[in-house]
Amino acid sequence: MERFDGKTGPKVGIFSDGTDWSMPLVDFAVAVEERGFTALTLNEHPHIPLNSPRSQFPTGGPIPERYARYYCPYTALAFVAARTSLEVGPSVSLIAEHDPIALAKSIATLDSLSGGRLLLGIGWGWNREEFEAQGFPSNVRAQVMEEKLMLMKALWTNDVASYKGQFVNLAPSMSWPKPASKPHPPVFGGIPRGPRNYKRLARWADGWIPMGYPASEEFGYERCKRELAQELEAVGRDPATFRVISLHADLSPSSIAQALEHAHKFGIERILMRVKELSTKEALDTLDSIAKSVAKVLF
Repeated sequence: MERFDGKTGPKVGIFSDGTDWSMPLVDFAVAVEERGFTALTLNEHPHIPLNSPRSQFPTGGPIPERYARYYCPYTALAFVAARTSLEVGPSVSLIAEHDPIALAKSIATLDSLSGGRLLLGIGWGWNREEFEAQGFPSNVRAQVMEEKLMLMKALWTNDVASYKGQFVNLAPSMSWPKPASKPHPPVFGGIPRGPRNYKRLARWADGWIPMGYPASEEFGYERCKRELAQELEAVGRDPATFRVISLHADLSPSSIAQALEHAHKFGIERILMRVKELSTKEALDTLDSIAKSVAKVLF
């Protein structure tokens, strides 16, 4: 078994595409921790409509069946948090496709019972038909997501919470437990780069999970960081406190080394290496390969 010591440089975790076809999730999580990784995050799609003519799969071709097989991240990661000391979370959760009152309770419960180990990645998703099943037109999914987040923040941070928005409302209400993380679990916007989205991040996020691979030169992360910092400063926030998590899919040793060096250079807090749905042997071999590559990069 390969293992690395992640005491210096950016943290390294695993972003899993695990499904009911894959290595059993809790066994996989134990293996992730044994190799020195610090976090395990899961994808989310509550359902995949069979007829999605307006929603092209981002990488082209038909939507893979695994997208309909993802675990509920909150339920699955409760098992992971109970068996390991890993930080856990969705990357990303489609919170606009949930009832925000019930979801606020689930998130607060998981963060409370795990001792504040939840990293909450959220986004509005690319599948328009999936979102429209919630009763809203797809062109307001970013706005619905933001309002549901604001409602949840009210429940997490107030003994008596209320919220009034265009799409969702909450009459004065009480809800416990409160999250262990204060004022609430860190919220990472899993959204694309661009001026409009930098304004959104500055308004409601504690951090960013860029959609894409910011370790690549083509991404232009340095410019993104500069433009995002301007939006944070415009609303009185310190860019130095804004946290960035990078997803990384190329698991070749040279690409992992480049990603770690890039993250170290630009102050990216954490890299999540993507492990697709794999059998037990394939998953363990992949984790060993990633750990070996990470161990070679010292800061």
